[in-house]
Amino acid sequence: MTNVNPIYKATPPTLTDGEQYPLTLNSDGSLRASGAGTAGSPSGGVQSVQTPADGATLTKAAVTADGASKALVSASTSRLSVTVSNPAANAAMAIDPTGGTASLTAGIPLGPGETIEITGKAAQSAMTFIGTNTQVLTVYTGA
Repeated sequence: MTNVNPIYKATPPTLTDGEQYPLTLNSDGSLRASGAGTAGSPSGGVQSVQTPADGATLTKAAVTADGASKALVSASTSRLSVTVSNPAANAAMAIDPTGGTASLTAGIPLGPGETIEITGKAAQSAMTFIGTNTQVLTVYTGA
């Protein structure tokens, strides 16, 4: 590929997913973009910027606390995200994203009305939670 000048290129680069290339401009100064890539399948001169959960299909579940540490989600290598929501009417809850024994004093606190999202490799771990007996967390997993 030959540079016409430092930032203008007559033809856009062809990239595979994960490769990087500086932005290039058309001769009129507009951003040069071409290709047939999509968010789920980037290709050609256009590559997408994605968060780890882009394109994930969400599944919703409810988990009920019983006052002791219990499973929130099991480990899954295909999982892209875990979103946990504590309804406003609940008391404080806590999660342990490592799958260890969750406790209100050593877990990640999740107050009434709060939500936490875990993405990437961390979302693939088994996770546990603890909260007041009979209170329910809503869990959305993306794969």
